[in-house]
Amino acid sequence: MKKQVVSLAVLTAFFLAGCAQERSSPVSSENNTPQIEEIPSDVSILLDQYAVEEEIDISEIAQLPADFDNSMLSDSMYDFYIVTFLWGKLSHTSPPTDLITDWSGSLSVNGPSKVFALLPINFEHNEDSLIPEDQPFGEMWASSTQNDFDGILFLVLYDKITPTFAPQILTFDTNPIELQFDFQQLIHMQAFYQVDSVNSVAVSSQRIRPVVCPEGHFAGSWIKADSSQSHGSFEGLWFSHAGDTVGYLNGIFWTNEEGHGLLAGEVSGYYSDQVIIELYGTWFYDDYRLCPICGMGHGQFKGHFSFLENDVVGYFKGEFGNFELPPNDQIMPFHGRWHFNCVHIMTYDFPTSL
Repeated sequence: MKKQVVSLAVLTAFFLAGCAQERSSPVSSENNTPQIEEIPSDVSILLDQYAVEEEIDISEIAQLPADFDNSMLSDSMYDFYIVTFLWGKLSHTSPPTDLITDWSGSLSVNGPSKVFALLPINFEHNEDSLIPEDQPFGEMWASSTQNDFDGILFLVLYDKITPTFAPQILTFDTNPIELQFDFQQLIHMQAFYQVDSVNSVAVSSQRIRPVVCPEGHFAGSWIKADSSQSHGSFEGLWFSHAGDTVGYLNGIFWTNEEGHGLLAGEVSGYYSDQVIIELYGTWFYDDYRLCPICGMGHGQFKGHFSFLENDVVGYFKGEFGNFELPPNDQIMPFHGRWHFNCVHIMTYDFPTSL
C-alpha cells in the first residue's frame, strides 16, 4: 500500500531496513498526509497510563538494557526524552475487523542521537518482538494487531553538541504510516493520527530530567521446595554498579494465609559472612502457559532493602524462570536490578522482619 507520511520538520533522507511484510495492511485513504486529530477520550486515558513526570527515575518505569551505559544519564551533551507510541485499534468506538495489520517498523534518528526501546506494550509472546539492532540511532520491532493494540515506550537521548549537517529528526516508520518529529516538538506533546476506520497511532512525549541513582544487579537460582511451588529459597550474587561482586545473596519465599507471595533475604560480605543488607518483598507467578499439571515456570518479584550500617533504603525488582525451560523445573534462574538514594523511590507495605 502507499505509505502515509506526516512531516513536521525538514527531513534529511534516512532509512532503517524493517521486516518484510507478511500480513495485510489497512486500506489507504486518498489523503496521503494524515493530520493530527483530536484525541478520543478513551485514547487520552490510555496515553495517560504511560505519561511521565519531568523529573523521573527511569528504572521505576522500565528496566534499562543490560548494555546501557548509565553514565550517559548524567552526560550534559544529551537532552532526554520519554516517547511512547501506541498503534492498532486504540479506541473502543472503532468497529471490529477481520484484518490483521502489520506494524513492523523502526524508530530512528538521522544523526548522533540514540534511541532505546525500554518497554514493549501489549506484545504477544512469539508474535511480537523487539529486533536486536547494533546501531544506537534506531530500534526495530515486529508487531501485528487485529482488534487490539501494541506499543513501545522509548528513551531517546538527543545529542545537542555533536555538529550535524541538518536538523535531527525522530522518524517512526511503519508500513501503515510514517511520522517525523523534530525535538522541539517532543519537549511535551500528545498527538493522535487516524490511519483508517479501525487503526490509529497515538504519541506521547516528555523531555525529562533523569534522577541518577546508584544501582546494580543480582542473579542466581530460585529453588522450589516441593511440587506445591508455594515456597522455597533463593541464592545468588549481589553486584555493584560497576559489576564487582558485593556479596552472597540468600533468602526464602513463601505464601501467606491470604495467598500472597512474600520473600525475605540478606546479603553477606564476599570475604566474610557478616550480613550487610536485608531485603523484603513480594513475588507472584505470571506463566502464560497456565499448565496446572506442569506447574508454573516464570514469575516476578519486587521489594526494598536496607544497609545495616546506615539508614539507606533501596528498591529492587526482577524475574525468575525462563519461558524456554520446562515449567516444572524445581530450580529456576532469577535475576534483577537494585537502586537507592532515588528521589521518587517506590515504597510498599512489606513485612519488616522474618
